[in-house]
Amino acid sequence: MMNIIMITKKVKIFSIGMIFVTTSFVSWGQSRQEKTEAVIKRLNLVENQKTNYEFQLEPLKYQATGNDSIKIIELEKTLSDEEIIKRLSLAFNELFSDKEIKEVYKFTLTSAFDKIFNSEQTYKVFASQFNDIDEEIKTITQGLGKTVEIPSQNFEPIPIDKEDGFYATVNYTHLTENKNIKLEENPSVTPEDILEIKKEYSKYNDNRPEISIVLTNDGARKFYLLTKENIGKPIAIVVNHRIVSIPKVQSEIIGGKVKISGDFSENEIDTMIKKLSEK
Repeated sequence: MMNIIMITKKVKIFSIGMIFVTTSFVSWGQSRQEKTEAVIKRLNLVENQKTNYEFQLEPLKYQATGNDSIKIIELEKTLSDEEIIKRLSLAFNELFSDKEIKEVYKFTLTSAFDKIFNSEQTYKVFASQFNDIDEEIKTITQGLGKTVEIPSQNFEPIPIDKEDGFYATVNYTHLTENKNIKLEENPSVTPEDILEIKKEYSKYNDNRPEISIVLTNDGARKFYLLTKENIGKPIAIVVNHRIVSIPKVQSEIIGGKVKISGDFSENEIDTMIKKLSEK
């Protein structure tokens, strides 16, 4: 019995030793560049860089003309995975010695690294410590939305032969009456761009019912461009062949959150939500 126990212990020690030797061999057998690329991938730096520049370049595509459009295309070509890895590797070479690269590489193979960088639970715990700040920002954002999205009082919906959506206005001046407003041929944002739509009650407007809309990522981009290109002018919201709101744009709106409010009854709000929910 004693011999069996001793053999078992030796097997365990031998196994641990083999794991250590294998890990060391993998570490020592790789070049500095291979370790650097492994660290870059483990930190998801390539995807982060691409997302960062896509966010900056995407809106520009719809505004740039001539040589600027060509420059944007050329810039996008430089954002290949290979090119990003190459540039990040140069940065790593500038920042870290061979010894430090080896230490960083070994750390990325540990469970502690996974817990810090790849654990959803970790992110939730971190985020929970900032809930108060998030709530304050949310309150400020909603307050700003009031000046941009709530239409003028006593606005009467205007019949129009247009499909549902958000439209830019044409040839608008401050003297143009609502009934004479002309819209672009097609909507900039359509019901297809709506991710979520529901009824809420406005704390800024006597608790009246309003429509709260969250747009898809593509819809948020379209709405950002619509508002950015029409600052100082109204945009029109059409539902069921009626212009139900003509808010004036004070600044571009990011985030893809929109509210439609006005002198509507509960039934009118419910009808509009149902109509906008149709794809």
